Amino acid sequence: SDAMSEDDYIFAILEGSRAAGVIGCTGDGVPPFIIDAAVKALKACNGHGIPFIKPWEGKELFEKIDRVLADGSPILGVDVDAAGLITLRKMGRPVMPMSVTELETVVRYVHDMGRKFIVKGIMTVAGALKAKEAGASAIVVSNHGGRVLDQCPATAEVLPAIADAVGGQMTILVDGGIRTGMDVFKALALGADAVLIGRPFVPMVYGDGAQGVATY
Repeated sequence: SDAMSEDDYIFAILEGSRAAGVIGCTGDGVPPFIIDAAVKALKACNGHGIPFIKPWEGKELFEKIDRVLADGSPILGVDVDAAGLITLRKMGRPVMPMSVTELETVVRYVHDMGRKFIVKGIMTVAGALKAKEAGASAIVVSNHGGRVLDQCPATAEVLPAIADAVGGQMTILVDGGIRTGMDVFKALALGADAVLIGRPFVPMVYGDGAQGVATY
């Protein structure tokens, strides 16, 4: 079979990123093997990675925070734009929006562990200000690959206003179609401090594992 396990895939992302001098991210989802693979990869890479988890309700959120931060990752991200993901709802696990107060509780929990907190999925100035109010260290300006809300703007369209509002007060990351060095340059020029790259790593991992990631 040409299939690759989640364990091998996410390890290649973290190890290849580390080899290239950047930091890889892990994901989360309904099937347990996704978070299990993230935990294994973070352990294998001595915590050199940023785990992102969904804003689950109740104790599940805090249990997952404890698991992914057990091996020393300095930062945790929560993708609040997972609220509304049709894929989660079809799996019987819809994710609801979080209020600033609810988010503040999570941020405080992570800060008490000595780690930083990223809110992923910000597309408006109001959202950026709410993330700042909750105490987040950073935001990711992201429309979740355009797969949550139809007809939403590109991240490049909303980034300048968000950077004007909170730039210098928190770290601003951005994703959404970043493919080349020129794309990175444009994102930085529009106000981002750094970028996240997602989909292009898929063929790189399948082509040459961790080395493919490092090469890209």
